[in-house]
This record gives sequence, C-alpha cells and structure tokens, in this order.
Amino acid sequence: MRKVDDYVPVELWREAKAFVKEVSEDVEIYKIIQKTDGVKPCEEADKFCAYWNLESYEKYPHALFTLYEAKPLIDRHFETSDVMNAFEVLQLRMKNYYLVLKEKGMIE
Repeated sequence: MRKVDDYVPVELWREAKAFVKEVSEDVEIYKIIQKTDGVKPCEEADKFCAYWNLESYEKYPHALFTLYEAKPLIDRHFETSDVMNAFEVLQLRMKNYYLVLKEKGMIE
C-alpha cells in the first residue's frame, strides 16, 4: 500500500487563507477606488484584478505560492517611497503581481 504524504500543517493553511483574504480585500478596494474619476488606469493591475476575481489561480496551483513569496519583495519597494498615496501603492502592487505571474507564464 502506498503511503500518501500530503499532510500540510494547519498553521500553513491558516496563513494561506489569510493571504488569499488579504489579496481579495486589496482587489476589492482597488476596484472601488478605480471607479472614481481622476484615477489613472493601469492595464496590468486591471488584468490582475480580473484574474483574481475569476479565481484563475486555480489553474496554476503554484501561482499562490509565487505571489506569496513575491509579496515581501514587492512591498519593500514601497516602504522607501513616501511620495505615493495609498491607491498608487495598491495599484503598483497589483501591477507587480501581474508581472510576476506573467513572467512565470501563469497569467495571460
């Protein structure tokens, strides 16, 4: 009988769920703010939001791992810049998520 070693610790599940929730909330906030006038559109950020809303990451299970690992590197760029407003930071984060997935071939 073959032994299956697919055990994932509960703590990792909680961390993954928290990450998905965080990105989902960011996408929702981005969509709400984007609807206001005077906000400069960003095609890559919009594509990532559509990708996320359609839960297309399910096609590529490693997409969540890729985004999770890239998030600290992406956010580090924004810590040093105090010139940008919160929406610009959110928009650039979405754009960078898109670019990371595009580089890995996990988004169209």
